[in-house]
Amino acid sequence: MLLLFVDGLGLGGALEELFPLLLALKPQPLDATLGVEGLPQSGTGQTALLTGVNTAQFLGRHQGPYPAPSLRPLLKRSLYAWAKEEGLPVLHANGYREEYLKRALDPKRLRLSAFALSAHLAGLPLLPLGHPLALSPLLEDPGAWGKKAARLARDFPLAVLEYWALDLAAHRAPETLPRCFQELGLFMESFLEACGELLLVSDHGNAEEPWHPHHTLNPVPLVSTAPAPPPPRDLTGFLPWLQTIITSKYKKSERNT
Repeated sequence: MLLLFVDGLGLGGALEELFPLLLALKPQPLDATLGVEGLPQSGTGQTALLTGVNTAQFLGRHQGPYPAPSLRPLLKRSLYAWAKEEGLPVLHANGYREEYLKRALDPKRLRLSAFALSAHLAGLPLLPLGHPLALSPLLEDPGAWGKKAARLARDFPLAVLEYWALDLAAHRAPETLPRCFQELGLFMESFLEACGELLLVSDHGNAEEPWHPHHTLNPVPLVSTAPAPPPPRDLTGFLPWLQTIITSKYKKSERNT
């Protein structure tokens, strides 16, 4: 299956106009505030998704964009680490420019998103662009990337793609948001036509309100096009929810073989 993580996508705002496909998939709302005042941020939000820990309460604040050093021990016990311990092949499918990886992996900086950092800490490779298993996070050819993502989703119990273009556009170039939403929608349509099983989640709101460049307090979407248990209430419930889906699907596959 494919876990599509979309950075900076909340429910509300102008989604009916910008991203009708998402609403057609009947997303469930997840609370991204985690009971802490202030606007949710990527470092704590993504780490909460990946670890099940209320990281905003852990730090006493929302923090981002990259996870603080004090969150790294938590990320060593992330979704990726769990999958490896369970013997489940897992793929962090993002492709990266080699010059970016060289800078980002500098031990003095480690300027990686929580998803990329937790994959790295679990011993998974961070793939260069052009690698046979890598997907471009910019989705320049969304139809082709959707078909490739479907192939990867069939080959791995869990393949993860982190799509950060919405959040970046909302902060820096909101006029490009319609194009980003269109590309994401075309990617998802192509994927669903070829595969059919998609999980989608976000860490905080942002792009759904294109009239300002800030994060929002809106809940974030949780989508599953496959059978799933009742949805969790907030970001911290995502990991156990996903573990239940993966374990059930993998054990069923083993029985069928």
